This record gives sequence, structure tokens and C-alpha cells, in this order.
Amino acid sequence: MHQITFEQQQLLQKNLLAEFSQLKEKVKVRLTASSKQYLNDLVKDVDTMNADALIDSLVHSESHSLNLYKTQIQSIDAALQGIELGLYGLCSDCEVEIEVEELFECPTKQRCTACEIKYQQQKVKGYKL
Repeated sequence: MHQITFEQQQLLQKNLLAEFSQLKEKVKVRLTASSKQYLNDLVKDVDTMNADALIDSLVHSESHSLNLYKTQIQSIDAALQGIELGLYGLCSDCEVEIEVEELFECPTKQRCTACEIKYQQQKVKGYKL
């Protein structure tokens, strides 16, 4: 396994921040199209909101697309927090290093392949009747 370099981490952070900005634009488009005035009123504040504030603002939304954006923002925020804490690139379950190539494929990846498989299996089992 190759440990992520500082330069790679900075590039991934830059990509995550760009993705967050793109999501903010998508959120603004969706808010503008909403028939609910309280959502329309949020548009002017989106650019200045951090991830937590934006997530909190969307918490009562019944829109599928806004809920999807909220989930994506949460993943980006978790990855950015991991970078800040020096934990980025470590599996959230077993703490083994995630392959750098995998992080470039999916910068919000939280688990190594083995733990992701276990997580998905447990998730499926939780929905069985």
C-alpha cells in the first residue's frame, strides 16, 4: 500500500471543494424551481453557507433531488473533515489505508473494500423481514 502524499491529498481536497461548489449550484437551481417559498428564500444564502448550514437548511425538504444533494454534501463534508483531522484515506471501520487510486476514483470513500462489502451485507440484512 502507498500512503497518500501531501500533494495528492491537496489535489483531492481541491477536487472535493470544487464538487461542493458544483453541488451548491445544483441546489440553488432546485430551490429556485421549488413551489415552496421557504425553499426559494434559501437561494440567496446558499453561496455563503458551509456544509453543516446547508444540510440543516435542507433537512425538512421532501424533494428527492435535494435529499440526494444533501447526502452528497454530507459525504464531501466528512471527507474534508477527515483531511482536517489527519484521518483522510483511512478506513472508518478498520483504519487500514485506502488505496490512493480508489480515493481518486471516489474522493468520499470511507471504507476499504473489505469493510465496504461487510457494511453492504449488514445493510441488506437489516432490511430483510
